[in-house]
Amino acid sequence: MSPRAKDAESELLTRAERSDYKETSRHSDVIEFLRALAPKTDLLKIASMGRSAEGQDMPVVILSGARTFTPEEAHRRKKTIVMVIANIHAGEVEGKEACLMLARDLTTGRRRAFLDDLVLVLVPNYNPDGNDKVDPKNRALDLEKLDGQIGPEGGVGTRTTGQGINLNRDYMKMEAVESRHLSKLFGLWRPHVFVDCHTTDGSIHAYHLTFDTAHTLESGPREPILFARDEMLPEISRRLEKRTGHRTFFYGNWRDQNDPTKGWETYTPLPRYGSHYRGLTGRLDILLEAYSYIGFRERTDVMLAILLEIFQYVHENSARIRKIVERAERDTVERGLAPRPDDRVGINYGVAGRDAEGRLVFTYPAYPYPEPVEVMGWDLESLKARRIPGRKLAKFKALHYARFLPEISVRRPYAYLIPASCARVVEHLRLHNVAVEELAGNLQVPAEAYTILARESTVSPDVGTTERFETVFWVRAERAPASAHAGDFIVRTAQPSAHVAMYLLEPLSDDGFVRWNFFDELKAGDVYPIRRIPQPVELPAR
Repeated sequence: MSPRAKDAESELLTRAERSDYKETSRHSDVIEFLRALAPKTDLLKIASMGRSAEGQDMPVVILSGARTFTPEEAHRRKKTIVMVIANIHAGEVEGKEACLMLARDLTTGRRRAFLDDLVLVLVPNYNPDGNDKVDPKNRALDLEKLDGQIGPEGGVGTRTTGQGINLNRDYMKMEAVESRHLSKLFGLWRPHVFVDCHTTDGSIHAYHLTFDTAHTLESGPREPILFARDEMLPEISRRLEKRTGHRTFFYGNWRDQNDPTKGWETYTPLPRYGSHYRGLTGRLDILLEAYSYIGFRERTDVMLAILLEIFQYVHENSARIRKIVERAERDTVERGLAPRPDDRVGINYGVAGRDAEGRLVFTYPAYPYPEPVEVMGWDLESLKARRIPGRKLAKFKALHYARFLPEISVRRPYAYLIPASCARVVEHLRLHNVAVEELAGNLQVPAEAYTILARESTVSPDVGTTERFETVFWVRAERAPASAHAGDFIVRTAQPSAHVAMYLLEPLSDDGFVRWNFFDELKAGDVYPIRRIPQPVELPAR
């Protein structure tokens, strides 16, 4: 047992630290750790984001050197807000342990200057029910299949929630109560920077951690994505390696494990994934993926180190970051006030095809950046033998496949008209922090409508333990006056959540209401009930 573990009775330690990294914290450990920490400092407040599907409290830890513990006060005092979630996949536990350690170390240990400027909102265990289904067989290592992870030997939880839902495919359909809690928390705090902590297996490379940000440049505000991708993340990576020696790079996998020169490719751009969802909202997003094939202690160390580096960088650039987010929000509102005919928003990145049985399937092609990048791996013999660590570090020049181009884009409308009969849609929009108004009187307005030409189903991959099918409409757009009545609803695009609303409401969206079975009663020949209002008109609301 390590000296630190021997001192467990006198020092506040996580379960990972107490067990010398042989075990990870259960949810009860998380709760007890925070209860023990709270009386030791006045720089921390513990709130709740609600209860999980199985009834467990989901704590939120707010850290502030200026003792700014509410979202209203944080925005009024121009604090830069960083929200961190961990354990969304409850087999990927390093962020959970790191968040607890950070809460302790930043409030009872050496004071960090950034804590006076930032407000840190930490969700250390976003998937408490999945977390407690600990089994050593979960994420068991199988390098031949490029699957699993090294430790902890006591086991980890499950990828999905206790209800079998993959929370990192649930941002749009928001089926899980945990997803709704997070959306409400996000809407209350409106963080400038959001960090999502994961752990990845996959290709054999030589990084301790990979990172990424949103790829939805054609679907949401561009400036936050470009700043995170081109400036913030590369600089944080350089600083981290200089300070700690930890190697990091953009998330990806070899397109061919046996030939790294064929390219390094990221994951699909659907906003059901958290990073891409937050790209629609105009917030800076950071995805962190500790590397499965290094030990549990080292994974936790690199997660802790990069979180500190992120906080330091955001502190140093806080005024600029707030302005980037504010500009994105202001630009979205202004575009909605007077939509231009050339202002198009991507709402579908999938290429339709058929499998061997003739079933409808979609691929989401990634395109390369023009210039190759250097990706750190091991010698080719080690890569082919699935051996890690390999015999010798090696750099491979390869194209980086991380650009996505929408297959379907639509013109930004002034508003959407939703009939009163679609109350379920309205409720769901509000869960996404979309402003929905009720019409105060009857009117007729120039509008655009969609007629359904055909419909099919396609399998929805990796959404959870139960197989799901998505509905796909093929439609024709038509212009015609639309009658609206008092009690119908309108969604204006002159609002910060406009891109989320558009992605949900458009029937050809690859991640909207149609895909998630909200309109399964419709058939070929029917008119999609939600109309687009293309240009500004008077819309009396109450």
